[in-house]
Amino acid sequence: MLPARNATSTKRTDARSRAVVFFLLNTLLVLCSVAALALFVLVAGWPLEPETHQLVRIATGLVLKLFVFQEACRMWLQRHRMTWLKTRRLEAGLCMLIVLEMILGPRLHGWLNHHFPDIGSGTLTLFILAASQLTLLALICLRALRRNRLLATRRLTPGMALILSFALLIVIGTLMLKTPRATTQGIGWIDALFTATSSVCVTGFGTVDITTQLTRYGQWIVLGLVQTGGLGIMTLTYFFAHFLTGGVSLRNRIALQNLLSEDNLGQIGTVLGMIVGFTLTVELAGAVAIWLLAGQGSVAATPIVAGDRAFFALFHAVSAFCNAGISTLPGNLTDPALAGIGMKGVLVVIMLLVVAGGIGFPVIRNLHEVVIARIRQRIGLRLATPPRITTNSRVVLVTTAVLLAGGAVLIYITEFATGNGDPGALGPWMAAIFHSVAVRSAGFNVIDTANLAPATVILTMFLMFVGGSPSSTAGGIKTSTLAVAVLALRRVLLGRPEIEAFGRRISDDIANRALAVLLLAGAFVTLVATTLCVLHPELPALDLLFEAVAAVSTAGLARGVTSQLGDPAKLVMIVAMFVGRIGVLMFLLSFIRRRDHKGYRYPGATIVIT
Repeated sequence: MLPARNATSTKRTDARSRAVVFFLLNTLLVLCSVAALALFVLVAGWPLEPETHQLVRIATGLVLKLFVFQEACRMWLQRHRMTWLKTRRLEAGLCMLIVLEMILGPRLHGWLNHHFPDIGSGTLTLFILAASQLTLLALICLRALRRNRLLATRRLTPGMALILSFALLIVIGTLMLKTPRATTQGIGWIDALFTATSSVCVTGFGTVDITTQLTRYGQWIVLGLVQTGGLGIMTLTYFFAHFLTGGVSLRNRIALQNLLSEDNLGQIGTVLGMIVGFTLTVELAGAVAIWLLAGQGSVAATPIVAGDRAFFALFHAVSAFCNAGISTLPGNLTDPALAGIGMKGVLVVIMLLVVAGGIGFPVIRNLHEVVIARIRQRIGLRLATPPRITTNSRVVLVTTAVLLAGGAVLIYITEFATGNGDPGALGPWMAAIFHSVAVRSAGFNVIDTANLAPATVILTMFLMFVGGSPSSTAGGIKTSTLAVAVLALRRVLLGRPEIEAFGRRISDDIANRALAVLLLAGAFVTLVATTLCVLHPELPALDLLFEAVAAVSTAGLARGVTSQLGDPAKLVMIVAMFVGRIGVLMFLLSFIRRRDHKGYRYPGATIVIT
């Protein structure tokens, strides 16, 4: 008995010792993350003297060595090291990068300074520091995600987690935009918060001119916020968790179901990979196309484009796919210098990117499966159950086509057929089509919105209010909501007992949700517009209503009054953009605790509706 007790006591002591060691290693990892974040912000945000820069480089090397040390200790304590390494691919890759930099660093720095003096070794140090800081921060987020007690006890709903993630990203973006190197002359806190919110919520509003008031570093910050906000920080976090750190828990998979509109729990990883892969592939292809087309015609003569055509192409490709509508050009895309053959090609690419980003990932996935299945059938492969275009995809595609075509025709009639608008070198039909595509959520404009005809203004507000499709980068009430509302109206007019679409029955729960989205969005737009009118009675009410619709729908179009808003009105717009990006219904449901269904029903009653 005594040896058995001694063995048990020894095991307990070993377990406690391992727990203490891992606690110390976790603490060291947190300290490394905080130090790396501080060093990165210092190097990227402030101009440093050579002596200070050298101290930062030494501190960076120390932080990276400590990170490698704690990872080596973790691996040494594992019994099954190869299995453990498969769940630590992200950390292992970072360690390899750090070790290579330690070994080849001096030679690589000298080679860079000799052959590429404009880049220099400082850029390499900044790149490694940025990669390590972002990786360490991602690791902290992923581990917090796995061990979050709020999620475990279901106190934090998926909607609330989405709200907190966007709020955190906005705060980080605001702080980064306040650094000296981000702006040419500095901007106020409200303007920094407004710009960060507009970027994260892919709205496109601006109280500052990013062309003249932001440096290239500041524009990179905006680009990063747009990309992260467009995809969704939770989507990116879960993606890295699934593919680089050994997967996500069942609880987190369930939390992702509503956010990704995926019914099959086992397909969460596939959906995540498709979303991120499709996004990066389309954006890269769009950037290459814009880069090639921007070298033709008068576009090459534009100083900003000619100065850095690659950045112009990348920025506008990401901004278009994420439906942000932010441009690095003065006056967005209405600059007269952009008229020409090359610009028409650029506009076509931007329109395709806007449609691809606003169509919704469930539709893209469904179409991808159908196309692959038909290709397999063509080459003789038989499928037990070939996929079909779902009812959701049909509704979204038909509604999108009707809005795009109908919007273009009506804009042509109200704006150009009457002789009010000036399409410039683009021609009336090209301008009308681009306006119909972009205004629904992207916010790019080739027509001066301040001089639109009243009928075109009302039509534009309707298109902005509808927005894009569900589970996309676009905003608005979504095309499916409008379609279900129209189908419900048809049921009432024709006296049918159920809502039908493409030979399928749509449940009353979906119709009720669509009605709730319509009512809440309309009420919120009314509230925002009324508040703006109270704060600025001197501005035209139609322009303020336009601003409210654009903010809630995250469209970002304006009629020239955004820069005239005071700080209280800017805060109202910030809240409008934030709630609009989350969705008014989801925002409210995140804070309302659902009650259990009652075991009884009240007697029916009749309410007169005429």
